[in-house]
Amino acid sequence: MDIIHILKDSVELGLIWSLLALGVFISFRVLDFADLTVEGSIGLGGSITGALLLSNNPFFNNYFVVIIIAGLLGAFAGITTGFLHTKLKIPAILSGIISMTALYSINLIIMKGASLYISDVNTIYSPLDYLFNNVIKLKNMQLSRFLSKTLTSLIVVSFFTFILYWLFGTEVGMAIRATGMNDQMAKAQGVNTDKMIIIGLAISNALIALTGSLYTMSFKTTNMDIGKGTIIIGLASIILGEAIIGTKTFKKWLIAVVSGTIIFQFLIGLAINLGFSANNLKLLQAILIALVLANPVIKEFIRNKRKKRGNSHA
Repeated sequence: MDIIHILKDSVELGLIWSLLALGVFISFRVLDFADLTVEGSIGLGGSITGALLLSNNPFFNNYFVVIIIAGLLGAFAGITTGFLHTKLKIPAILSGIISMTALYSINLIIMKGASLYISDVNTIYSPLDYLFNNVIKLKNMQLSRFLSKTLTSLIVVSFFTFILYWLFGTEVGMAIRATGMNDQMAKAQGVNTDKMIIIGLAISNALIALTGSLYTMSFKTTNMDIGKGTIIIGLASIILGEAIIGTKTFKKWLIAVVSGTIIFQFLIGLAINLGFSANNLKLLQAILIALVLANPVIKEFIRNKRKKRGNSHA
């Protein structure tokens, strides 16, 4: 078993998926909103990135412009879900399902098929890739690829993590957090909770669409399966990070989410090397999340059992 190879892959993949985990963190943890738009918005980011980079328009061939457009479209997907829930009074889960279902068709239309390949275009990873291959001239191609992808993703993730830390320390950010903690109390304090839910979901899905964009540029391909299981990846990463790093401060919480994504990818890589199939991994992920989320109930059940045994012996 090559632990170094597993570590390299987990860092490379984990940094890309950490934006997804941060997006899921905002909806599920900060807003306490079960948003299923995730599986559609990540595909939206990937499909629009592939389509624009392959277009003949010089303006849309700029990867910075493409990333911005992907983020804005992801935000619009989140706004749509928020509108369905807050204005049309559709339950949160159903609102997400409606948006996710619509995005499935939209992504197919954008890609004009089930997949896209962008092997011959410049991406956000190209500058550092050029640096390591042509300026520094590293002889090890695998190391060059790893450094260019990892450092680029690290810069992007660090930037957005800092933005989130700053944003949720502002008045709007505190209002979003208050809405998630206790919407009735937030309303009593004059907070427009409907507006905060829409803003929070817009930020969440913008980050998730950016994940799809980075993934597409990193692997030079995107397809309709990119969104499958993304909620599980996000939740598992958050739970692992919280358990290992902790959540004492909001800053530490954000770091925990990013770290948890890398740890989760390492565990997945380890499991694959041990011979687990993809189908078994999905089952194990689902069981893990169910157990962790049910942990308070399980602890209470065990505590009550112990009390009953103590009373019976007395």
